[in-house]
Amino acid sequence: MNRRHFLSLLCAAPLLWSQKRQRDDAEGTLTRFILSRMMQKALAEGWVALPIGVLMCRFGELFVGTLYDSGTLESPTGEEICRVDFTGMDCFTFVEATLCLARALKSGKPSYEGFLQQVLWTRYRDGRMGDYSSRLHYTADWLEDNERRGVLRNITRELGGKPLVLSVSYMSSNPQQYPALRARPELIETIADIERRINARQHWYIPRSAVASVIPHLQPGDILAFTTSRRGLDYGHLGLAYPVEGRMHLLHASQSARKVLIDKPIEQYIESVPTHTGITIARAVEVA
Repeated sequence: MNRRHFLSLLCAAPLLWSQKRQRDDAEGTLTRFILSRMMQKALAEGWVALPIGVLMCRFGELFVGTLYDSGTLESPTGEEICRVDFTGMDCFTFVEATLCLARALKSGKPSYEGFLQQVLWTRYRDGRMGDYSSRLHYTADWLEDNERRGVLRNITRELGGKPLVLSVSYMSSNPQQYPALRARPELIETIADIERRINARQHWYIPRSAVASVIPHLQPGDILAFTTSRRGLDYGHLGLAYPVEGRMHLLHASQSARKVLIDKPIEQYIESVPTHTGITIARAVEVA
């Protein structure tokens, strides 16, 4: 069932499905509404018993059709606030939402507050929100921090992954692109220090030419981080492995399609994007 059908059955506001996005308000009224209906469906159909990766896919299905929007986490003043907005998503906030919805349901807290607790735990370094630099901006940092705390397991190396040498610098080199860094330039050096720590760690990826060989080992809901050739960055995109008739497709918030969708098979998708150089694969860990 796609998101439009799901919300229509539950009498959601029609503007949520229109081609023109209706932005949420500061209180998150629309997001709270959508989340409550998702959790009602999940509880009624016994989704809590599903493996966490399958559960992430089920929640991901309900977002299909949601319009693409970047920058929903940013504040022009530089103040860090834990924002969530289900009326528009980019590739990271989509993956984050499916993971945190699944974790909230599995932890016995299927509410907006329970979801927000999981967002705080996964979005920020050591699960603690401080200033702008406490957010795990780089995907490599997000993967490492959440693996260290038992949220995810990076399975890339065991699938035959190769060492990935990173030289991230994009944020500190382009602070004008980030409202918080424009408002608080004293944080630029803090970000640069975080980048240096990321670059000093060991990372792993499956090269583009070998991606097809690991597809049979993927499970529903595996998080796929696409490495990039773009200078100063670590990854260029995120999505979920999603089974369709025996093949693993990509379920993601697509910038080119401007919405969340179930895309082509993974090996075909990566070949269609010249800047994607490979993938790193993380698997959600069941909630204890």
